[in-house]
Amino acid sequence: MEKPYGEANRDRPPASRRAIAERDKAAPAQPEGAAAGESPAERPSGAPLGAAQVERPSETSIGVAQVERLSGSSPAITIEEPPPSAREHVTKPLLASEALMEDLAPMRPAQDAARVWCAVVGVGFLLFGGLSVAGLRPDGVVAGPPAFVLGIVALFTALTSVSYRQRALAMVVLGAIATVIGLQSSGPAVGWGAARAVAAIALPAALVFRSRYRAYAGARWLLVAAFLVALPAFGHAAAQLTLLDPHLAQLGALMVILAVLSSLTGFMGAETTGAGASLAVAVVLAFTADMVVGRLAQLSAFTPRDLVSVLSAGLAFAATSALTSLGLFQILAWRLAADARRIDLHRPENDKDGPDRRPPSGGEWLT
Repeated sequence: MEKPYGEANRDRPPASRRAIAERDKAAPAQPEGAAAGESPAERPSGAPLGAAQVERPSETSIGVAQVERLSGSSPAITIEEPPPSAREHVTKPLLASEALMEDLAPMRPAQDAARVWCAVVGVGFLLFGGLSVAGLRPDGVVAGPPAFVLGIVALFTALTSVSYRQRALAMVVLGAIATVIGLQSSGPAVGWGAARAVAAIALPAALVFRSRYRAYAGARWLLVAAFLVALPAFGHAAAQLTLLDPHLAQLGALMVILAVLSSLTGFMGAETTGAGASLAVAVVLAFTADMVVGRLAQLSAFTPRDLVSVLSAGLAFAATSALTSLGLFQILAWRLAADARRIDLHRPENDKDGPDRRPPSGGEWLT
């Protein structure tokens, strides 16, 4: 006997009822313009059923006006951008590693100091030229034109916008020419005067380079080379101290020996500058004092003219040595700064004084 529809539907398993409900829900709605008697058989056979179910609702249900209404109801979020002028002034933040690198290995050290020193030396050369023309120097009028030329070139180097390397080369050339001119008045002691001038140029340059590039291992090798160059002048000063008779020149020799021996602090660790800049000034002043005291010791009588001549020569020697030494330091910095920056900032500290991490030996296992 056939059961009624309600009872038959109730006796079906739940999965069958769920499948029928999903099929009824997925059935497409009949279009408004379709004829009442249209059946699925009258649908074109080439059009798949799924395509008609998916594309037709999208064409009819969502119109242009509805899209505009939806877009107008949810305004877009705009991001305010800074003007171009503000974006151009935004600079890259300075990192701690970059600041440390610039401190350990600067690219153009003492750039402004070089211009100031060139201007000071240029004015000094012009004054010496004026003293020579006025007859207040023993060289006479002949020494006036070279001093004027050197002063003008030094002022031109200080006031013009030249590159870092070009100014350094100009400083070295000016100092070398002025040193050669000054050695002509040394008399028979021109050899020791040249050794003194070379030591007063090389050793301060190496000391300043060591202080500015303290983490660079090559700076210590340059300091070794500078000590070798200064060895003849140091030996001459030591020989003067061995004289039996006390002499005024021994005072200058003692100052030279103390200054050179104090420069050995440049071989200290990379965590300190070794007081390189201060020692460089001390070395120049010590060699200058040695020259001045030595010339004063050779005078039989102290006349104002001779005193002015000796003091002006000492001042010229100090200024020329400092100018040449600074130029030599800048040439070394220009040449070796890139190599000095190839250092490991994150290198572990030297645990020389720390605990011993070596594996214990057989005897230590017993203890």
